[in-house]
Amino acid sequence: MANIDRIVNVQISLNTTGISTEGFSTLLCVGPHMYGLTRVSTYTDPNQMIEDGFSAEDALYHMVSDAFAQTPSPAQVKVGRQQVDGFTLSVAQLGAASTYTLTVSNVLSDGTIRDKEYTYTNSSGSESDILKGILQAITGDSDSVLIDNDSQADEPSLTQLHLEAKNPGTAFSVKVTSNLQTAMDDTTESITLSMAKIVTSDSDFYGVALASRADEDILAMAEWAEANEKLFGTATAADGAKNSEVTTDIGSQLKAKNYYRTFWFYHALAATEYPECAIMARCFAIDPGGETWANKQLSSITTDGLSETEALAVQGKNGNTFEAFRNISITQNGKVAAGEWIDVIRFRDWLAEEIKVNVFNLLINRDKVPYTDAGIAAVEAAVRSALTLGQTRGGIAPTEYDESENKNLGFTVSVPLASTISPNQKALRILNDVKFTARLAGAIHVVNITGNLTYENLIEVA
Repeated sequence: MANIDRIVNVQISLNTTGISTEGFSTLLCVGPHMYGLTRVSTYTDPNQMIEDGFSAEDALYHMVSDAFAQTPSPAQVKVGRQQVDGFTLSVAQLGAASTYTLTVSNVLSDGTIRDKEYTYTNSSGSESDILKGILQAITGDSDSVLIDNDSQADEPSLTQLHLEAKNPGTAFSVKVTSNLQTAMDDTTESITLSMAKIVTSDSDFYGVALASRADEDILAMAEWAEANEKLFGTATAADGAKNSEVTTDIGSQLKAKNYYRTFWFYHALAATEYPECAIMARCFAIDPGGETWANKQLSSITTDGLSETEALAVQGKNGNTFEAFRNISITQNGKVAAGEWIDVIRFRDWLAEEIKVNVFNLLINRDKVPYTDAGIAAVEAAVRSALTLGQTRGGIAPTEYDESENKNLGFTVSVPLASTISPNQKALRILNDVKFTARLAGAIHVVNITGNLTYENLIEVA
């Protein structure tokens, strides 16, 4: 049978390629743990962390729980892992005829995950017998990623067993039966190295929170966030943060460094509660441009009873607070350390990404965007599309009118005419001088009202 293509030939090209867009609603909680092999784990419920081996007392569990406690709650929260090279194993419950199991997982060179159980069945032995039995199983496994560097097998009475990675930096995860318990070593991995490895694994996040409350770690993460266009939140319980005369506290240091991508809270219970996770989860539920970070109610976060002097001291350092006003508690200030509003920083980042993606899609989904007035107009339309969406979402003000009915535009876009561009510039195929100005919608945080009471008649003239 003859092929109809000889008469009518149809070829349809798919000019529908889309570029991935950076997310501005995903929170990453960073801290040391040994309950997963990947650098980034994603959770849709904090109970999933318990299944992975986390304890309800772990800082990372508190962080994720504080995020999911908000209404509306996030669809997911990511956990970034800082490397831990060792841990201490101990007996949580001593019982006859009990089986004690330590399960260690690691990734082999071909990507296969190896799960190895080291088991000791107790008849009437002591804690030392149990731990030495597990240690013997580990040392008898030539493929084990763990090692005993302390020669603990020779100790007459062993109450704790310390194990380390044979090769520091090796990723391993640990699970134990309920009659055993573990305690992690402190991480020795720098914030910079941790974040480099985390981003290599998964860079699709915008907000960052850190389990550590140490000043040096906070400063390191703030520097990283500034350079990598992420939003970092933290908190401190230091008394100096709420004292205007103290200039060495972490809040003062962040302000002095003029960080535009870091915000901080004073919170008395910062060791166990994470208001920065709560506020990011609450505000990330709203599209960029539609939110303000002040006057927000937060679930699972304890109210701080600050005096006006203390609250003003925190806000004077561009910090944030969570305070009670009559029968409700709300966030106050809503600023980054440099003094700009947090919502403005997030909206700016979103708008830059939206314009970037719109123009990129234009360039890759057409065979050619000509260096003509029509081609330049197509670029202008891509920019206008992003600005219009920003207007719809509430970040850019709508067109308004003054008392003389003159238009006050929400945004303007200007592009050059093809005829004004030099032949050399056209030969380089680079379009310059595409500009826009947008008027921020802003937000009302405080209302001042004045009024008068009088005995005089208030007659309205028709």
